[in-house]
Amino acid sequence: MTTENIQALGNLLSTYNSDLTYIRDFQRYKNGKLNEVEYLKKSKGTFKSFIDEFRVARNVDKTKTKILLSLTTEWIKLKNSDNVDDFAEQLKVNGITHGKVMTSLASKILFLNNPWIILPLDNLAKQAVGLKNNSYANYLPLSNKFIADNKNEIHKLLSSVDNHLTIIEKEFEQEIENIRVVRQNRFIDKLLWTRGRTK
Repeated sequence: MTTENIQALGNLLSTYNSDLTYIRDFQRYKNGKLNEVEYLKKSKGTFKSFIDEFRVARNVDKTKTKILLSLTTEWIKLKNSDNVDDFAEQLKVNGITHGKVMTSLASKILFLNNPWIILPLDNLAKQAVGLKNNSYANYLPLSNKFIADNKNEIHKLLSSVDNHLTIIEKEFEQEIENIRVVRQNRFIDKLLWTRGRTK
């Protein structure tokens, strides 16, 4: 157990409830259990709170949060809804991201829709896996290799805090399917973030 691993576990434990709340509430919104007005309020679990906490807001025109949500709602209905690079381009074309392709922002938004597949991309994660550009298509094989290379360590580290994570998950397990996959992906995100800082 290294200091780096302890820090990654600490980050997971301190943010896991919040992460699951954002995921659950996006799924509720997507399934019509939360309306747009409710979901755009500044309160726990809402889209507005998510873009603030995940540092998405600084890359989005403040007047276009509602448009961003509308574009996201339409995008996730498409067959290629997990295509982060195309979504980033779509946001640029629609004037959401100040004329720039923001892959990190796109990955964070689409993570809400599919946390079982999409790992949010940021500069520290890029450093951790050695990604030299902003292509999510290039990030996928590198992150998958990281997961494969560290599979046993990831399992061992998560097992060390299983009791705590199970308590946190209890509130969400009826609404978030395959929650153990989400658990692992959230930890991988924290692990990459922590390791990226030391690169």
